[in-house]
This record gives sequence, C-alpha cells and structure tokens, in this order.
Amino acid sequence: MTSTIELRNTLTLDYEVGPFISLFVSFNEISNKNEYLNLIDKIKDAFTAKHDEIVWPRYERKLRRFNFDRAKHIGNGTGVAIYVSFKAIHSFDLAQPVKTQLSIEDTMNISQLVKEIQSQLHYHVLALFDDEFKVFRVDNGNFSVVNTPNKPLSVLVDNDKEKYFKLVDEYVKELFGDDNYLPTVIVANDENRQLFTQLTTLKNFSKDISYNFDDKNIDAEKLNDIIEHFNQSFLNKLAEDNNIKYESASSKHQVATDLRDIISNAISGKIDTLYISEDAYDKTLNDLAITTIGFAGEVIILPKKQMPMHLDVAAITLKF
Repeated sequence: MTSTIELRNTLTLDYEVGPFISLFVSFNEISNKNEYLNLIDKIKDAFTAKHDEIVWPRYERKLRRFNFDRAKHIGNGTGVAIYVSFKAIHSFDLAQPVKTQLSIEDTMNISQLVKEIQSQLHYHVLALFDDEFKVFRVDNGNFSVVNTPNKPLSVLVDNDKEKYFKLVDEYVKELFGDDNYLPTVIVANDENRQLFTQLTTLKNFSKDISYNFDDKNIDAEKLNDIIEHFNQSFLNKLAEDNNIKYESASSKHQVATDLRDIISNAISGKIDTLYISEDAYDKTLNDLAITTIGFAGEVIILPKKQMPMHLDVAAITLKF
C-alpha cells in the first residue's frame, strides 16, 4: 500500500541519482519470474539506447535481485511499481488495474502511484437485518470479517427493532474503537436503513451511500458485488467533492489554469491541489506533480471528462 508520505520521502531522498528506470509491472502480463527476467533484457535494450552501456550493470544487478515471486504472492495486488536509480531501488505494491510500462528519464514516473493514492478506500460495512447483523472491514477492495464477540441479541429487548438497533449502534461504536474515523456504510432493506439512519450516533456513518439487500446469507460473490458498488459510490462522491472544492476556490480567485502560472505556483509551494488529465499526462506534467507533492500539495489524475472545465491541467492555489 502506497501513501503520500512514502512517495514524498522517496521523491526527496538526497542520495538519489538518475537516470531513473520507472517500471510498472502487471501480474496479468508478467506472471512468473522467468517472464520478469526476460523483461529485464528488454529494459537493457531501452536503457542502452539512451545511456552509456557501462552504467547498465549497476541497474541490472538491482533489477535481478528484486524478489518478483515475493512481490506477486505476498503483495496480493494487481502489480508492482519498481523504481531504480544509480544507487537504489524502491518498489510499491499496486492495487489498481495497471499495464506493464517502462520509462527511463531523469525523474521518476509517478502517475500510477498517484492513481493508487487517490483511489485508496478504507471503510466499514454494517449488514443489518431485523434480528441479526454482521460487520466487515474493506481495505482497497479486500474485505475481512470483523469479529463480534458478545454481540447484542434482539431477544434481549423482546424483538423490539428500535431498541435492538440502538444496542447495535452502541455495540458497533465501541467495537470500532480507534477505527471510528473510518466511514461506515450500511447493507439493509429500505425500512431498516431508514430507521438505523435516524437512530445511529456513529461519527462517520454515511447516509448517502447504502446497498438495499435483505438476505442474511451473504456469500463471497455477493459481498464482492456489494463492495464494488460501495467503491464506485465512494469514488463518485470523491469526484463530486473535487468539483465542489474547485468551484469554491474559483469563486475566491484561487485557481490557476495556465500552465506557466501553475508551474510558477508549484515551484513556490503554493499549490493546494493539482488536477491532471490522464490523457495529457507527459514528462512536463509528471515533473509538475513531483514538485507539487514535494511541497505537500495533493495531485489528482482524472479522465478528461472529469477535469475542471475539461482542461488538461488545473490547480487550486494557496494564498499566504
């Protein structure tokens, strides 16, 4: 799992020396160690076409020492991002769909990692029925069942649904403990969802995102369908929030749409949020993203149709 802090630390290491090999590996396309080793031969051809062959062994050693099998089977993701400099190698597990891609430049290609960071989702799912409930935790599409010891029973309140839901609410709130900052979404029929929504005191209960379902026997396939629904709902809400944020900043004259103005703000550390169209992403915009993250700004890569004013690049700026 990649975080903005991990990425920022990697980008700002003083000892890093280019050129940089940026390699995104899809486990669907490169499925075993032999295929990975064959890929290294192709990387050599691309590297020596641009740089002195005498430098290549420093990079090759690091690539061949990388434990591909461990990355595939332990990482439990869709692929891996590998960055190799003259002195070091860094790798990040990928959870989002990825295509095998290579670039060799004087800076790291961070596009896939930016997409990973902006699409990370962590939340709880409460599956609530008339006299039963289950709790799941979802991390980037992977779910786990939350153990619910000594959970309340509806018979303790004579099957009074309102009283039972209040008990569930208090129990779940205590169960989450330090994780109560995560949003909670509900799986229930309309009647139960409406009643619980009225009663709940959960701090981050999501009233706008839910799933209508009334079968206690939720199998793994159905649960995956439910999680996919929730993931898309969260991402849609994120897109809406980004639009609202940009429009609010625009009304205060705190946006920039001219590339030269955005670059000037970036190198001065004055970008709050940088929006880049994935269709327009190139080396210039990649370097702009690196600079923005280095100054603790946020970078978001979007399809062109979701970009502010359908631009290739835009930014919300900071005022000091």
